[in-house]
This record gives sequence, structure tokens and C-alpha cells, in this order.
Amino acid sequence: MKQCPVCKREMKEHLLYCPFDGNALVQAVERDPLVGAVMDNKYRIEEKVGEGGMGRVYRATHIQMDHTVAVKVLHPHLSSDQTAIERFRREARAAAFISHPNAVSVTDFGVTRDTGTAYLVMEFLEGIELRKKLKQQRHLDYRDAFLIVYQTCAALQAAHSKGIVHRDLKPDNIWLIKSEEGIDRVKVLDFGIAKLMVQSDTGKLTQQGMIVGTPYYMSPEQCRGEELDARSDIYSMGVIMYEMLTGKVPFEAPTPVGVVLKHASEPPRPPHQLRGDIPPSVEQVVLRALGKQREERQNNAIELAQEFESALYDAGIDLNMLGTSTPHTPFTLRRPSDISLRPDTLNQRTNTAGVARPTGTVSPTEPFSGSTLTEKSAGLFDQQEESAPLFDRIRDFALDNKMIVIPIVAVLVVALGLGVWALTRTTSTTNGPGTDVPPPGMVLIPTGKFTMGNNAASDAEKPEHEETVNAFYIDRNEVTVEDYYKFIKASGNAPPKTWSPAWREGKFTPEEAKLPVTNVNWFDAGKYAQSMGKRLPTEVEWEYAARGTDKRLYPWGNDFDPQRANIGDPSRKNIQQVGRYPLGKSPFDALDMAGNVSEWTDSDFMRYPDLKTLMGSGKIVRGGSFLQKRASAATTSRSAMAPDETREDVGFRCVKSAPRQ
Repeated sequence: MKQCPVCKREMKEHLLYCPFDGNALVQAVERDPLVGAVMDNKYRIEEKVGEGGMGRVYRATHIQMDHTVAVKVLHPHLSSDQTAIERFRREARAAAFISHPNAVSVTDFGVTRDTGTAYLVMEFLEGIELRKKLKQQRHLDYRDAFLIVYQTCAALQAAHSKGIVHRDLKPDNIWLIKSEEGIDRVKVLDFGIAKLMVQSDTGKLTQQGMIVGTPYYMSPEQCRGEELDARSDIYSMGVIMYEMLTGKVPFEAPTPVGVVLKHASEPPRPPHQLRGDIPPSVEQVVLRALGKQREERQNNAIELAQEFESALYDAGIDLNMLGTSTPHTPFTLRRPSDISLRPDTLNQRTNTAGVARPTGTVSPTEPFSGSTLTEKSAGLFDQQEESAPLFDRIRDFALDNKMIVIPIVAVLVVALGLGVWALTRTTSTTNGPGTDVPPPGMVLIPTGKFTMGNNAASDAEKPEHEETVNAFYIDRNEVTVEDYYKFIKASGNAPPKTWSPAWREGKFTPEEAKLPVTNVNWFDAGKYAQSMGKRLPTEVEWEYAARGTDKRLYPWGNDFDPQRANIGDPSRKNIQQVGRYPLGKSPFDALDMAGNVSEWTDSDFMRYPDLKTLMGSGKIVRGGSFLQKRASAATTSRSAMAPDETREDVGFRCVKSAPRQ
């Protein structure tokens, strides 16, 4: 059939020109029979807006409610397939399970009586896919990436708390709706191949061994057809973060099979090689999410969002939160506590800058659709003690930032905050190790016992003996050049003698700023720690933080691997930025405990186990450096230096005592 492009009349196939106006005929576009039809006497189909593997999506109008919806219709060739219909029904059920402002809502599902067409109805979104934004901008700035990651993780957490794994998370399924303030509000959609981890009467429609998903964003276990859990979505989110920050996906190949094989076996190219200004702390978070083994990744979506925010804060990136003129205040995501406050009863508080923020926590007995945040607040709480939610109210906060706080409400909120703090502290002390939130840039080392020393090593490491350690926090990374410069500017302390005139003025390249500071003696390292409200670790604390409780020889395990630390490789004789070896993390997530630079401790060189007999002069130095052999990478290796001595391969990190557990 042909059509006149002017008068729109349809003509026979053999005609070349319109007999009414003489215009050349064109091939008529096949008319979609659903457009203009009313489905189930409720939804008038207006136009087709998209198409996927299982069906087409239409803009439609609910004829009785007179509002716009999106209707997804199962492809006709699948309508007779009961398995496909059941999977389609499960998509609707899975999406309906997830009640969260950052997840697309599904409101109806049905099968028409006359044609047997299966359909589901969801909210109609006006915006763009993240895929389109990436094509337009190549890579995103840190603020945009931050907002997208937080909101997407919020939706994922809501799904995971219901036992739902997305299984096909990708930029095409992240929809961005622009608010009046210019902020991207995220909607995660298409749970079409989501699998409910809870069992249902329908049985296992997605069988183990069946590979489904989009190759560029599939986790290694998904590529192998294994059973999936929420950490598969964490990997996919890591791929999306990698792409948002660099403009490229981690793995590319001429064929989908080639991409799958790379996911399963090859390490990703470090993001800083594609975008040189990516801070090591940010790169570390992304690479951890891309761990080949699911145990190497963040445990949940909240943890991923928390680490990303903390990494940006550590890198000194001002996020200028949510489009306001208020500078970013560091905060830390927390898991739901045992405090029962419904989201719809959340009050507001005014922070020290005079900007109102929502406050409250979510009961663990209700569907978890959000998270709480800890923020700095003058005089009332420590940084890790005051909480406020982001996820449940991020939309309202973004779209309506002109809030009025009445004094009486402020008084009530302060009282409520004190109660929340008290209950949170109770939860922290009763739930066992690991429940306290570390200060930014630090990790918690819980109270515990471990075996110190190594009977198979030198006399200095003998005998093995048991030590008990009280909980403390330790810097995730070694103190950097940038960190130390801020200290000397504030304190008037002399910079290391090896610093160039440019460095003495704080003129570093981004790469230089993140190098571990060296040529600092034990006295100056202690002054720095004291200025930060911290201290140098004891030797016992250092070995426990590096080794954990399983007597491992290296922070990552018992087998030496030069890819996990900057040590023991003759081809590498240069100091590296902190955090460049995320696979070498300790059991408690501290980085570079082996290699790069050796580290000062607060302990004298004493004999085990009485720690009373001197084995030599000086202070203990731990961890090995880029100049040393692999033996020095062992968690039990000991050496000593005079406290007034400096070396190009010796730096330090700090610790801080944690509340008793």
C-alpha cells in the first residue's frame, strides 16, 4: 500500500503519483492496530513510544480518570506462550512489590478477553534515558553522577529488601526526569527479567544456567549462568558508574560472547587511564564494585552509595548538595536501625547553616525504601551520631527546598534527635562488631582477638601469641601529600626537606596530591595525628588491621600477588597514589597495608610476647614499601627506624579509638 505525503490518502501499490494532487506516492507506514483502540474499556492507546524484547510501550489515557499512563503490551507472537505471559505477569508483580519514589510504579495488569493480549500499566515518564545523557555529554561531572548513583541505589535497595534482583540494570533502564531546579530525578524501570528470590507457585521461570541480561553490564556470575543475588546488581551499578565517569564501559569486544568472557576473566582498565582527574578514592569504590567475586564487592546498594559519597568527600569535591547554594556537608549512609519512625511522620530540622533538612529513620519491620544519613552538627552530636534520611525524601528535598522551620518544631526535632541518637547508640553497642559508623576516610576495626607473629619467619616475629584489641578506627589510606600540606599550612610545621618550592606552596598536580606523604619523621607524624584528633597506631593495632583473625600472611590472603600491592616487582620502582591496589585490601577494607610506603607505628622495637625487652633501638615500621622485596609485604614483618629519621619510602596513617563494643 502507498500513501500521498500531502493529502494522506492511501493508494494501490501500482500507482506512482496521487491522482488528486499529483504528488509522488511513498510507501505507507504500516498502521499499528492498537493506536486509537480502547483496551479493556479503560485505556485509550494514543501512540507507540518504545519497544523492548517482550513488548511495546504506548502512551495511553485512562478514559475514566483522564490521566496519562504508559501501557506495555506483550508482543503478539508471545501471547500464546503461557511461560511468557507468566513472566510478564511476574514483571508486573515484581514492580508492584517495590514502593519507592525512584522506582517506576506499576498500577495494573490484565489480559484482554477479546484478543488475549497481555498488558501492564505503569506511570508515564517524561524525560530521557541515562543512555541519551551519556551520549550527549560523554562523561558526567561528579555531582550529576552522585545524584544518579544515590537515587538508583535507593531503588535497588528497595527491590533487594523485597528479594528482587533487577538482573538487567543498564543506562537504558535508568530514566532521568528534570525538575524545575534542573536536578535529575531518577526512575529505575524494566524489571522485565527480574527474579523474585522468594519462591512462588509459578516455580523457577528463570532457571539456573540460563543467561539473561545485557552483556556490557552483566556480572561475572551472570555471564556464567549462576544463581544471582543482590551483589550482581552491585556489579552492574559499578559498570554504570565506570561509564558515567569515563564515557566508556569497562569491557568491549567485537561480539557479545567476547564481552562475556572479559567480564568473567579480565580485570578492568583503571578508570584514571581514561580520565586522568578521577581521584583514587573514587576509582577504588568503582573497582571494588567490579570485583570478579561477589564477596569482593560492596555488600549492598546502601554501602555502595555510602562509599561513593565518602570517596567524593575525601577527594575534596564540593557537591553543592541538590542544587542549593549550601556547600556539601559530609554525611554517611547508615543501615536501618531499630528505631520505628514512619516516613510519613518525618519532621524537619535546621542545620547550622540554616538550611532545613528532613530527619528520621525507618522501621526495620516496614518495607525498607530508603536510608539514613549522618551529618555534622555543632554541639549536639558527633559526626557519626546524628541521622537524617535521603532516599525517601530526595525528590521532595530536591523539588521543594524552600522550607520554613518554626521554633517550636525545632525544639521538638532536637528532642527527637536526642532520642534517635540514644536508640542508635544502644543498637550499635548491642548488635556486635561493625555497627558503628566510621568517621569519613576511616574504617572500623572491631574488638577482637588474633594471633600475632609468625613462627616460620625471623626471630623478630617469634613466637606467635594471642593479642586482644579494643575497637578502633584506622585511616583507609595512608596520609597524602595534600593532607599533609593542609596540616603544615594550619600549624606552621616545617614541610619535608625534600619538597620542591612548588609543593611548599601547595602547587601539586592531581596525581601528586594523592601520593602518600614521605620523608616525615616519627615526631612530625605524631603531631599531624594529634592535630586531627587521632594518634599513630600501636604495632598490635596495625597488625590486627592488616591481618584480621585468620592468620593470613598478606592482607589479601596467603599467596603473594604483585597485582595486589606496590611491592616485590623489580619493574616497579615508583611510589603510587594511595588506593591504587583495591584488590589488596585487608579483611577490614584498609588499603595499601602492604607495599607502596612503610608506615610508622607508636611502638618501640620490643621482643615478643612480653614487649619489655628491647630488640633494637627505634620505633616499629610496618607494611613494606615499593623499594623492598616481597617478604616485607607480610603482615607480620617488622623493622625499626630512629624516630628522628626520614626516608623516601616511609609514610604513615592514623587511628582513633572507637566506642567500646
